[in-house]
Amino acid sequence: MAWKTYEHPLEERVRVYLRIEALLDQLELAAEQVTPVNYPLFFGGLFNLLDLLDRTDTRADLIKDLERREAKLLAFFNHPDVDQRRLQEIHQDVRGILQALCEGRKFGYALRDHRLLGNIRQRMGIMGGQCHNELPDLQYWLQTSAADRRHDAHTWLEQLSVLRDALAMEMTMLREQTNFTPLVAENGNWLGNEEKLSMLRVRVPAELAIYPLISGHRQRYNIRFMHAGTSERAAYQEAVNFELARCL
Repeated sequence: MAWKTYEHPLEERVRVYLRIEALLDQLELAAEQVTPVNYPLFFGGLFNLLDLLDRTDTRADLIKDLERREAKLLAFFNHPDVDQRRLQEIHQDVRGILQALCEGRKFGYALRDHRLLGNIRQRMGIMGGQCHNELPDLQYWLQTSAADRRHDAHTWLEQLSVLRDALAMEMTMLREQTNFTPLVAENGNWLGNEEKLSMLRVRVPAELAIYPLISGHRQRYNIRFMHAGTSERAAYQEAVNFELARCL
């Protein structure tokens, strides 16, 4: 069966992780071809990410979460039902990322002092201010070769490599720690009570023109399925066979 998957954070920390993950995905794609037409997509995403990192203590959160993951991994050492070789590999990856997090400087610190990026960022807050005709140095950069622009974009993103690797590890472990459970939402509604969850993952049959509207917090949440493609938001009133993964 084909599914559509939705994720909803139940903690503010995970909400920030999902936002950073989405921005990094946007930047990785946009960096492949920064042109005089689509450059606001790359620079807008980059500056949104830097602003988000300035307002949060993501490094400390990732260190805390990955140390917690490491402690859980250690509990499985010498367990007869666990692939010890694979466990060792994962543990080494986690240790390497934790070391990089603890030894590294602030995420993207060099990007904040970059002259060209600083000029563009300053103009991004002005409506239409990022137009390249108002920034001669940006206009010059946009007329360099596509290969040079791609190289520069990837060089800038490399400043965020520790963040990218740490976040990828944490989100992978968060998502893969639990399996999807088949459930039925009678009248298109599901109410759950759990023990301190961090995120919900919902799978909906792709053939149904509905989506989940999720609200709640770590211990109590509600999933309400809504009609998709309508001019006004309307609740779906029929039973929905869906799958739910409860991530700790």
